[in-house]
Amino acid sequence: MATFSSKSFNSALYQSFRPGYNNNFFKMVYNYHAKHNGHFDTAVDVGTGTGQVAVVLAEKFKQVHGVDASATMLSNAIQKPNVAYHVAKGEDLGVIPTSSVDVLTVAQAMHWFHHPTFFSEVKRVLKPRGTFAAVGYSFVIFEDHPRATRKIYELGDQPDQLGTMWDSGRLILDNLYKSIDVPLQNVERHYFPSYIKSQFHTQTSDDVAATGAEASLPPVMTGRVTMKHFRSYIKTWSAYKNYCEKYPSRPDIVDLTIDAILLEENLKEEDEVNITWPTVIILGENDA
Repeated sequence: MATFSSKSFNSALYQSFRPGYNNNFFKMVYNYHAKHNGHFDTAVDVGTGTGQVAVVLAEKFKQVHGVDASATMLSNAIQKPNVAYHVAKGEDLGVIPTSSVDVLTVAQAMHWFHHPTFFSEVKRVLKPRGTFAAVGYSFVIFEDHPRATRKIYELGDQPDQLGTMWDSGRLILDNLYKSIDVPLQNVERHYFPSYIKSQFHTQTSDDVAATGAEASLPPVMTGRVTMKHFRSYIKTWSAYKNYCEKYPSRPDIVDLTIDAILLEENLKEEDEVNITWPTVIILGENDA
């Protein structure tokens, strides 16, 4: 998390090229919530970054609070009249009153937190039967170019590339949060089809694809982008920033990887590719 909080981190690049979450994520959250607390007054998005989730929540809730430890990220946050942003850590949500929140979300950030302290705050700020919703995604998959998928995985995982450059917590994310205990009621964990297809994770008896009404939904993290756009997305990785700072005189490691993919797959910068992120969604209900 320290990388994203750095004043030198390019939050404008992050805002422009990080993937968003399609409507299926929000449908799952809202459908779950409607069966429990059911009120849509106040939402909080923790680790909001530049507000990608907060501004979508603002279409459903009367008031939304976006919380992030990084003032740098919030400096490029998307503005809406009913969204207020606060500089605060996930483990210290003192800016949010006790028992005031209907839904609390955390997208691609839970792995950075000290989880017992974080969930203590989650339970404090949520209303009785309020909803907790987390989403996380791992290394991207090229749907039509498996060799490219392998190169991106190696870029992010291998110690001679970016594997040792991640801030602490990345391994928790790559395991799709299976190691995180969620001390709430009626907890659901949904692993979407792209996760089952991933060649980099071993399926266990606890891992299932989305079930029930969610089974017919497409993955919540997909995209069709140009290779030029994809190159810029990879450069939003915190590990890439850390690598560039540690080895400023070395050739750009992302450019080397993307150029190799273009050559091997006979692609051009302007060519579009279909990509998917292995994704987990965790839903839980606060105590009554």
